[in-house]
Formats: sequence, structure tokens, C-alpha cells
Amino acid sequence: MALATQAQQPTPRAIIFIDPAHGGADTGAHLPNSLLEKDITLAFAARLRALLSTSGFAVISTHEIDPAVPFPTDQRAEIANHAHPAACLILHATSSGTGIHIATSALPDDAAPPHNPIPWNTAQTASLPQSLRLANELGLALNNSKLSVLLIRASVPPLDNLTCPAAVIELAPLNPDTPVTSATYQQQAAQAIATALTSYRVHNEPATNPAGVPR
Repeated sequence: MALATQAQQPTPRAIIFIDPAHGGADTGAHLPNSLLEKDITLAFAARLRALLSTSGFAVISTHEIDPAVPFPTDQRAEIANHAHPAACLILHATSSGTGIHIATSALPDDAAPPHNPIPWNTAQTASLPQSLRLANELGLALNNSKLSVLLIRASVPPLDNLTCPAAVIELAPLNPDTPVTSATYQQQAAQAIATALTSYRVHNEPATNPAGVPR
């Protein structure tokens, strides 16, 4: 009877950490038509949060409204690291280029194994293999949704300070007729990202024994 009770324990929901870049006086890039990057990232984060929640994820964000005083970069990383998320997504927007740009840390793949205490400026090293797999899942899902994707390596803050699988997702215009403000474009991208994270969760969840306890 005890074993049956244990097997019925609900599986904890995987946590996704979302960091819409900029906020407050830090407006980010000035986009065409007097738009600000901070407003685009916040709107896109709201779409993504809703889809991830209905997909069974628990979502943590650095902010859900435009903050008067945004968290500094180091504090954003500390919030993410404390949450132990399955994935960290840092959101940006730009008027340069086209499609969706996905960046993972530019730290070397063959860096020395981490040690305690973990160096702050290279904290991402241990998670880099998972981050690259996450970026590949994101790229595949976006491509399958007919959205152009560019995968790059760039140490966009606070990527190097994160101890979780992490990627920057930067929205650029899909084409000359579809700007980053397009609700349809944002929703299509958010749906593809949610699909990618669901696939990533399935492929990377820890093995369990018949009682549901991680091995």
C-alpha cells in the first residue's frame, strides 16, 4: 500500500526561467516607429509564459511589468541560479537582420571542469553541453514552423554567469512586411519555443525507477 501511495506522487513541474531584457530607464534598442526593445521583450515574454504554463511548465520571470528599477545583470543571474530551472531564456529584440537569433555562451567547449566555488564569470561551463542541445531543439522547432533561425555563440550577459542550460532568443523582423511587433509572428515563435522546450524536457529528464524516484 505504501508503494502505491509513493507511485502516485505528482511529478514536479519543470521550471523555465524567462528574463525579458531591459526595463525601466534601460530601454534597450530604439526600434522603428518609436518602439522600445523593453516593450517588445515584455510582450513576447507574456505570450511565452502563457503557452509554457498550459504546456505543464512552471515559469519564473525576472519581471512581468516594466520595473521602475530593473535588476542588475548579476542579480538576474542569481535569481535564475537559485531557481534551478530546466532552462533559462533571455529575451531580446532587434531591427537588424531577419528571423530569430539564438545565442549560446561563447565560453570554450573544452574548458576545465567546474570546481567549488564555481567561478562567476565561467559558471555556464558545466551547463554548456545542455545549452547547445537546447539551442538545437529551439532551432529545429522554429525551422519546422517556417521561421528563419540563426544559431550563434555570443556571451550576451548574463549567459556566462548562469548554472543552468541557457540561451538568448532575439526577435528580428521576419521579413520586410513582418516586424517584431507582429502579434501573429510573436505567437508563432512562442508556440515553436514551447514545443521545443517540451521536446527538450522529454529528452533530458532524469531516469526514474518504477516508484517514480530519480535514479
